[in-house]
Amino acid sequence: MHLKEAGIDEGISEVIVTTKSASGEPNAAPIGIIAVTNKDENNYFVRLYKTSKTFSNVQETHKLAANVTNDPVLFVEAAFEPLSESQFSLFYDFPVLKEANSWILFDCVFSKKTNGSENFLFQLTPLAVKINRKEVKAINRGLNAVIEAAILATRYTLIADNHEKDEMKKMMELYADIVEKCGGRREKEALKILLETLRKSN
Repeated sequence: MHLKEAGIDEGISEVIVTTKSASGEPNAAPIGIIAVTNKDENNYFVRLYKTSKTFSNVQETHKLAANVTNDPVLFVEAAFEPLSESQFSLFYDFPVLKEANSWILFDCVFSKKTNGSENFLFQLTPLAVKINRKEVKAINRGLNAVIEAAILATRYTLIADNHEKDEMKKMMELYADIVEKCGGRREKEALKILLETLRKSN
């Protein structure tokens, strides 16, 4: 099954992954879906950290859903705080985000450890796909900068080395400048949430 029409293309596609615990509690987190094409065969993977809620949920249910969205605020909210129950819907009895452009439900099977013992690679098999809307948009550098800044910010909170933190701050300042220059209202709102969250964590 090729997922290009649903928004997952070759390389790493940044999505919001939703999972649920064995008791049914939903969780959402921005994560990259890795797509590798060999001839006519499409293979999908995801890297999960051992300490994440996504990892523990996948261990319990062996499933995850990729929610394709270009909403920068949703990305930042999912990165730093639990989403409200009202933001979720059900797709094949699995939690997904109501506002996503598409949903892809995957079976998730452990493949191998990478980068030591904290990083695990899982192979994904698409089980069901739903395209809610097809949006044709030009590339906006502000949106891309928000996503890069959010990825850095989630790593920033886990790092203890001050020199590395200073370098990450410089990069985030560069992304913030791009958002201010190129982003629209939603990108600037997302950046504001991201920066406020970082200030609280310091």
